[in-house]
Amino acid sequence: MKSLYRQNPAAVCVYFLCVLLPVMFGIDPVTAGTGLAAGLVLLFLLDPGLKPRGVWIYLLIPLFSMAVNPVFNHNGVTVLFFLNRNPVTREALLYGLVLGLVISAALVWSRCFTAVMDTDRLLYVTGRLSPKVSLVLSMALRYIPLCRRQAARIREARRAVGLTREDNAVDRLRSALSVFSGLVTWTLENGIVTADSMEARGYGSGCRSRYSLFPWTRGDTLLSALSAALFAAVLAARAAGKIGYVWYPVLVTPEAGPGGIAGYLAFCALCLTGIILEIKERRKWRSLRSEI
Repeated sequence: MKSLYRQNPAAVCVYFLCVLLPVMFGIDPVTAGTGLAAGLVLLFLLDPGLKPRGVWIYLLIPLFSMAVNPVFNHNGVTVLFFLNRNPVTREALLYGLVLGLVISAALVWSRCFTAVMDTDRLLYVTGRLSPKVSLVLSMALRYIPLCRRQAARIREARRAVGLTREDNAVDRLRSALSVFSGLVTWTLENGIVTADSMEARGYGSGCRSRYSLFPWTRGDTLLSALSAALFAAVLAARAAGKIGYVWYPVLVTPEAGPGGIAGYLAFCALCLTGIILEIKERRKWRSLRSEI
């Protein structure tokens, strides 16, 4: 199999979906912690220029969640202390910590997904499901950088003719509203021009053709089958009650056994699949460059 970026976008979506589902829908410290650690490693592999200080927020979210959850959630039977006559329980603290790990892991893997899936790849997947949704999505993604550049032009033009004043907060708000008003007008006019252009080019008048830039290979089949098999193993272990925690009113941990160990190992293997692919691709490129 090739690196994630060189895989077919559909196979990549299957892989990330199989990783995210156990993390997001199971408040489990093992899957959440494993997913967060593996996601951070994969993120640094996908973006070598990323600095460590750029991911500090993912480590602060669990601490913040652990501190905030007991303030609003007083469930649990193990009272540690009272805060303004409200009990702070061990179960609420641990649940907040694990919930923060789940949120951080989901954000990290979502960031890895955006690093692999660019606009063309995302449209390739959505175009197979719904061509109309794909068209709307492509137009929306296209307007984001266009609106940014147009807003900068409007701001510079207003500053050049002396209409921009930023002496205080009121002036800055007025200037921002004026820029926003001009941007909305430009967007509406540009939307009409785009609609007329599409109609003139005959959009919707004939059968829709399809062109694929991403062929499906044997490596894509292997990645999809491996991801589905490992996800099925995790799902089977959770359905059988071998993995999964009960937090309220009393913390109940899963019993250590072959089923639970197999389920957790399957999830670890699922997370490590992307890391192994990226490391393998890096070694291949290093070997090829050394032979030049």
